[in-house]
Amino acid sequence: MKRAIKSIIAILAMIIAVILAFGTEASGIWILIAVVFSLIHVVAAMRKENSRKNKPADTERRRVVLPHTALTELVLLGEENDRLASWNIYGKNGLVIGRDVGENNVSVNLENSAYASMIDVEHAVLNYSGDSWYIEDISEKNGVSIQKQDGRKYKLTYGKPCKLEKGDIICIALARLQIL
Repeated sequence: MKRAIKSIIAILAMIIAVILAFGTEASGIWILIAVVFSLIHVVAAMRKENSRKNKPADTERRRVVLPHTALTELVLLGEENDRLASWNIYGKNGLVIGRDVGENNVSVNLENSAYASMIDVEHAVLNYSGDSWYIEDISEKNGVSIQKQDGRKYKLTYGKPCKLEKGDIICIALARLQIL
């Protein structure tokens, strides 16, 4: 769009220069100003076009390669470890886990899980800080626990964040969420 505007301005300036040169008795300085003005806009439009040609297309741009430890997804697990639902967490910096009852806005809504009655409206928070994800229990009733890859299980202390690693299973009441 800017290129088109610059081209139109350049053409109009050239027309004005021609009119001044042949149609009026204007001094040479005004004709020179109109010509220089039009040339500046022609050059600017051409430079813009050349810079676009040298830039890679969106599909050719450098792709971001995530480290194998990057956490990008949160998955609700069923009784047989089957995937019942999932949430993309890549590029986010915080998520609230709970039940959406209309008056709140949770990022991970467990309203339809089998254990919804045990899950608080705002039960836990996932926060991204310093290239790591942390979970914090904000529920005073039913709690949050983490099961690590080696099988150890930890109950979180209310208000104390815990660092998450790929494959950890977060237990919100009895609902299980795996971070991948």
